[in-house]
Amino acid sequence: MSRSQQLDMEIARQQQRKRSNRQREKVLRGRYAQMGMQPPVGYNQTAALRQQMSDSLPDYMMPGNIGQINQVTWTFYFNLTFDFGANPIWGPGLTQTQSFQVDQEACFLMMGITRSSSAYNTAGELAPLQLEMKDRQSSRVFDNSPIPIQAYGTMSNLTVLPTPFLLMPNAFFDVTLTSMQTQTQGTISATSQQHFSFFGYRMRVQDAQAVLSTIFGGN
Repeated sequence: MSRSQQLDMEIARQQQRKRSNRQREKVLRGRYAQMGMQPPVGYNQTAALRQQMSDSLPDYMMPGNIGQINQVTWTFYFNLTFDFGANPIWGPGLTQTQSFQVDQEACFLMMGITRSSSAYNTAGELAPLQLEMKDRQSSRVFDNSPIPIQAYGTMSNLTVLPTPFLLMPNAFFDVTLTSMQTQTQGTISATSQQHFSFFGYRMRVQDAQAVLSTIFGGN
């Protein structure tokens, strides 16, 4: 096959692709116009819409903002920063605690944790620090012993929790960093900061009192 014939075939393929894309665009424009003419979904229709979407979509594509007020969910992050200043000295007794509070609007179902450091050195990424997390209201702890910070994923490499951690509205979540060093260790760094992001979903809890009784105990 000559070079010119190959070019002719490629041009024909591209023209066919162009026609197909235009046809798809026409169909999508038509659907968009139809959606614009649909009346707003009323409060009493959300259950039917949610069921219809659930029947036609896989679970991972199901939107969380469809349904009644106690059924919707939305993604959320809580961020904490630990600042140990310049040239920190790691050793026994070093500790720092930061906290965030879940407001009364909705609970927080924590799904994963990610972190970042100020630099790749012993004052930042390689710092001999361990993490301990606790729900202040119920005294529930995330693990039975502190976990080295290097065990958690960095940046976009989220560490997904095997079991989500539920924080009720108005709960305080305490995060404590302590040194793993049994002897003092000096560092050289302009800054020493550890940043943590706690990813999860906010949701309004139905029968909240029943859930609270499982955490605090009930009569």
